[in-house]
Amino acid sequence: MSSMDFNIGIEDVGVAVLQELWNRVALQTVDLVSETRDAVLGKNSFQEFSRSINDLHTLLQALDVQKIGAAKGSEFTKARLEALDGQLRKAREIIKDYKSGSRLRLLLHSNSMHSQMQDLAREIATTISSFQLVNLDMALNLKTMTNQIVNSLESMEFQSAAATETIASEIENSISQNSRNREHSLNLLEKIAEALGASSEATLVQNELALLKKEKEEMEAAKKQAEALQLSQLIQLLYSTEIVTRPQNEETATYYPQYPIEALICPLCNELLTDPVAISCGHSFERKAILEHFEGGEKNCPTCGEELSSLDLTPNISLRSSIQEWKQRDMESTFQAAILEINSRDHSRQNRALEHLQNLIHIPKYAEKAAEEGLIPKLVEFLKDKRLNIKATLKCLYCLAEYSDDYKDAISEAGAVRQVVKQIYKGETESDAIAVLLELSKIETIGEKIGKTKDCIPVLVSLLRNENPNVSQKAHNVLQNLSLNTHFAVKMAEAGYFPPFIACFNQGVQETRALMAAAFTNMELRESSIKDLKDRQFIHNMIQMLSSNNQACKSTCLKCIKKLIAYPKMVKRLLSDPVSIPNLLGLISLIKSESHFKQEAAEVLALMVEACQYPQFLLYQGLQELQSEHSISLFLQLVASSEPQIKIQFLHLLVELSYKCEKARNLIQSNNEAVTHLFSYLESDKQAVRRWAMKLIHSISEGYPDGVPLPPSPGKEAAVNTLATILTSSLDTEERSIAAAIISQLPKEDNVVDEVLRKSETLKAIHEVICCTDGEFLGMRTPASQSNSLLENALAALLRFTEPTKPELQRQVGKFELYPSLIRVLSTGSSTAKQRTAIALAQLSQSTSISVSNATTVSKQTNSMPMLQIMKLLPNMSWCCSASPENLFCSVHGSACSPRETFCLVKADAVKPLVQTLSNNESGVAEAALMALETLLMDHNTLSHAIAVIVDSQGVIAILQVLEKGSLSAKTKALDLLQKILNHTQISDLLSPRSETILIQLLDEDALRKKVALVLGQMGVFPEQSSYF
Repeated sequence: MSSMDFNIGIEDVGVAVLQELWNRVALQTVDLVSETRDAVLGKNSFQEFSRSINDLHTLLQALDVQKIGAAKGSEFTKARLEALDGQLRKAREIIKDYKSGSRLRLLLHSNSMHSQMQDLAREIATTISSFQLVNLDMALNLKTMTNQIVNSLESMEFQSAAATETIASEIENSISQNSRNREHSLNLLEKIAEALGASSEATLVQNELALLKKEKEEMEAAKKQAEALQLSQLIQLLYSTEIVTRPQNEETATYYPQYPIEALICPLCNELLTDPVAISCGHSFERKAILEHFEGGEKNCPTCGEELSSLDLTPNISLRSSIQEWKQRDMESTFQAAILEINSRDHSRQNRALEHLQNLIHIPKYAEKAAEEGLIPKLVEFLKDKRLNIKATLKCLYCLAEYSDDYKDAISEAGAVRQVVKQIYKGETESDAIAVLLELSKIETIGEKIGKTKDCIPVLVSLLRNENPNVSQKAHNVLQNLSLNTHFAVKMAEAGYFPPFIACFNQGVQETRALMAAAFTNMELRESSIKDLKDRQFIHNMIQMLSSNNQACKSTCLKCIKKLIAYPKMVKRLLSDPVSIPNLLGLISLIKSESHFKQEAAEVLALMVEACQYPQFLLYQGLQELQSEHSISLFLQLVASSEPQIKIQFLHLLVELSYKCEKARNLIQSNNEAVTHLFSYLESDKQAVRRWAMKLIHSISEGYPDGVPLPPSPGKEAAVNTLATILTSSLDTEERSIAAAIISQLPKEDNVVDEVLRKSETLKAIHEVICCTDGEFLGMRTPASQSNSLLENALAALLRFTEPTKPELQRQVGKFELYPSLIRVLSTGSSTAKQRTAIALAQLSQSTSISVSNATTVSKQTNSMPMLQIMKLLPNMSWCCSASPENLFCSVHGSACSPRETFCLVKADAVKPLVQTLSNNESGVAEAALMALETLLMDHNTLSHAIAVIVDSQGVIAILQVLEKGSLSAKTKALDLLQKILNHTQISDLLSPRSETILIQLLDEDALRKKVALVLGQMGVFPEQSSYF
């Protein structure tokens, strides 16, 4: 035979094999259609399935397997046909098996059978689709038929009628409750017969019993105890109808779940006996129940009524043994039934099995049996299905994990860790889920899996705050089991739980601490974390890292300390460690120390001092070292010799020290060279250097009797000019504010300073700031806090120009239209701004009072009337820009205060705003306003008119408010002012009885008693001979 002939032979064999398979599949479709024809349950579903399989048979008859093999390949076609043949055979066997067996069992398992058939229908559809017949060259009607078959099988749903499902449910309930009620059983049998299309006669019962017994024997032979138990229960159900009689030699089966026979139930309490005792007539009862019976005065047997000769109780050992034996049998049958149902595909049955299993699996032998039955992976898989009882599933897994380390490993290998964490995350079964996790975490290798599971540690940390103490404690225990792993301890700290992190840090070697400290720098801290971080050993070990030879270790440590000192409690703990400040100073003073370490150490020290309250300077030795002459000198040297970034940090440190410590201020003030350097930094091109230098100059000047320590001339003039330039020209609000504050503290009695300020544009800048009370200046919007600070400091600087002893500067003030803006500040400014404004107005008013004291005060009405009449006759004539004739003359000073450069409280309409300011209880505000009002009363020639203005502006009422609520110094000034008013005016109508009450209450204050008595005497409340005088 030639090679070509040989190839043709092989090809023929392949075609023959395919044809044989094709024919076999076609025959399978015929047999399957025949098998499904007389299906009883789910008849409609099976008829639809039968039609689809019949259509498949027609399609197979119409197609040519050779063409399909040529198009798809012989091997592929052969494999697909074999799969299709197996699927059709399996479907036929399922139907045949249920049809040949008990119809009662078929009814009970109809859902399971339908589910299997539905899965097979989809598998058959998938196999047919894999041939891709619609892509072959064949008739359109065959392509349409193929699509119809595939779509029908894919969408097919096998389900029993609702009535059938109800009957199946009733059968399950009946056998589970071991019901022996004949009437109920007969009623159920009628429903079963109707569903099966039969009659409920003895023949049906006998046939079903024969089939059930046969199947039970087969199950027992195959050692399928759970299946055999269920069949026994069905047999018992049929016997309970009493249509047929149970043979005497047939053993009574046990059923799931077993309910006790009447002999094991106490007749008195109707509960299962636990401590059975017998009485003299022989009947047995629960001990507690019969004792209560006797205590009620009864002496007869509750069962037979016999009068008892003795009330003695005898333990019924035999009955107790029977009860224990019954319980064992009941548990065994319950367990076997649970195994059967847990392996079913019916969720309701699986849930019922879980309910029973959770009550048994804590017993060692059932835990072992459950593991032997392969339940562990099944239970883990159940955690994914929300239709199942997750709580019961977790309890079962917990019992298995608790029983054996091997079972813990098996649970872990089945993928339980991730699923349990998901359950905890959902929060529905967290108590049971965390219990499982706790057991698993006792094995170190499983603990590694738990710690590495995504979101597990953060979820566990969140549970520490759970309202359920059981949950929070278990979460704590799991974290403790994981905490030996440093990486996990870091993750716990990142989630906000620090104790394990601190323990690992304290126990770790230097390399471990360095890594943990690096992680710590990126952690988010909360107030709740600070309690744990205050651990003294942790703080000490952290600070000791500064003395390490490892540069990265030092840098990380500095970052950690910066993070910690953001919290005041941590500042105290850091300061209380004796090596904190010495180690930081060591980094600064060490010549070999790198510059960035000096910079970072200075920053840390500055932040520590900034966060420290003044009294703490007296408590901690480290802070005493900081303010020593050696340390201050070292810091000043580093400021002078370092690059800008380091200079900034040391300036910051000196600023904080000088704010908190008088000793540091004095040391800096007394260092002339350092002061000269500080003023030279004001011309630096680095804004931060300028700003910190200004802050330091301001801090060492504040409260200093001689004012700002200036360098000697000509450096003095240059320094003042530089400050003036910053105030007038800087675009930075904070810089301008500090410059204004320093100008306000320049030496008071220094003519050189006054002359420089007079020639500069300082006053113009102050004027612009005061006029811009809404936060805008030169078109630039500034934060409210900075704007307030600038205004307050500008007003402080203004006080130098309003000093009565400096007429040249005061004349400059008169040239600017400052007064209306100042009056507005009394209404809109901060308390500090109001206080400084009132002082400025007082100083200006004081100068006016002195200058006009010898001038004519008020023109008489007869002299003023002609002017009024002239203005009425010539209304269109301009009168010195006055809006009304009343403004031509001051009601207090007359025309004496009319010059533009002369300031008058009355002319400026400042009296009412000052009176209103008296209601401000902030320290110093009311005193300043009272001082301003009192300047009106300096000139005796104008006293009565000035008092009238104050009274008309509700001044008396405001003064009484100060006497009621003000500070001691404000009350003192208010009493002085009230006394002057009462000396020259009758205002009894304005003084209510309440005013007397206020004044009388002030008699209790020693410092005010005499002044109050004088005022009360003026009011006529006290006689002149009063003992208060």
